[in-house]
Amino acid sequence: MKKIVALSLAFVALLGAKEIKSKEVFLSDAASVDSLRQFLKANKEEIVKLNLSYCANENSLKILEKNANERKGGVKFSGIAEDYKPSKDVTIEYYGEHFDLGEGYDDEGNAAIDEGQMIIRYSPRESSFQSLTLQVGSSERGTRYKWRYFWDEKARCKDGEVRLDGAFYVTDGEYPAASDLGDKGDFDIFALDPIAKKYFKLLEYR
Repeated sequence: MKKIVALSLAFVALLGAKEIKSKEVFLSDAASVDSLRQFLKANKEEIVKLNLSYCANENSLKILEKNANERKGGVKFSGIAEDYKPSKDVTIEYYGEHFDLGEGYDDEGNAAIDEGQMIIRYSPRESSFQSLTLQVGSSERGTRYKWRYFWDEKARCKDGEVRLDGAFYVTDGEYPAASDLGDKGDFDIFALDPIAKKYFKLLEYR
């Protein structure tokens, strides 16, 4: 995955006091994925606020606990790869780094994700297959964006919920290594560069 380059203050200043558009979506079917895809395409090279969520697997908690127990001393994260299938026409593949936030990073004690990649394969119409890839850049945990698992009363799914929430600058991403997304233009790849809240205050975004 390409290394996401942080926006410079000089470049952000050129954007002026634009209104930042927001998108909240629960990835549950092809229509919800397509809605997200169209939003990102319409706001490429802009700052957007995203609140995405999707259901975790029934064994996600056990996998994260197992990975945490297998870490070597001093290591606070572990690599993770999971597949989610929220509906018969949608599959979400996730690759990234999982952090256990039980050491004061998060008062709620939920597991966190940092610098990850999602490949969402879906069928908006019968016999059609498309994919949407999101490549999220790294940042200081908990200060620029939050990508977390929930197993408490905040989760809307019986086996837990995963939620990505934050402000991002949207650009084109790079074709994922070792992935087959097709070669007929049936895929979109977006890089999401996390934007810290301090930019909003300095530039007086509406």
